[in-house]
Amino acid sequence: MSSVSIGLAERRHLTEIPKIELASATMFPETDLPQTIRHRVTEIHDLQDALTHKRLWVAQHNDKPIGFALAGIVDGVGYLDELAVVPNFARQGVGTRLVSSVVEWARASDFTCLTLVTFRHLAWNAPFYEKLGFQGMDPSEHGRELAGLIEEEHLIGINVANRIAMRLNL
Repeated sequence: MSSVSIGLAERRHLTEIPKIELASATMFPETDLPQTIRHRVTEIHDLQDALTHKRLWVAQHNDKPIGFALAGIVDGVGYLDELAVVPNFARQGVGTRLVSSVVEWARASDFTCLTLVTFRHLAWNAPFYEKLGFQGMDPSEHGRELAGLIEEEHLIGINVANRIAMRLNL
């Protein structure tokens, strides 16, 4: 989609990102994203930290944010913390372009791999990442921090049996 630009987020984008998260959440069945947590968005201080450290990218259409990717570092490697695209622009290549930006960052940062946690059974989750070269990780391969993130998901009500950690070797 050539009318969409991808770039590092700017301060002005921070108020739009929660709106993208909430819109994107509507695409998930309630069995995967229960109503009790569907309203959760990334804390502003986490977004500001990612902005400062150049780990937050925004997709824009006509200068309006329509998607974002948030990266971090987990167990000493790059981690795709969140990828979200508003439903009207989903499945049009925006997510792929955002993931590419995160992969470029991870490579430039000299990480050996990029990891993430996603739903294993939804077409726009694990199968999407598999097409981009990510492979499922056995739980025995999870580092302490990654295992902790999955445990946090369990504690807030996500059925972690439907989740899978994935890795892209760089």
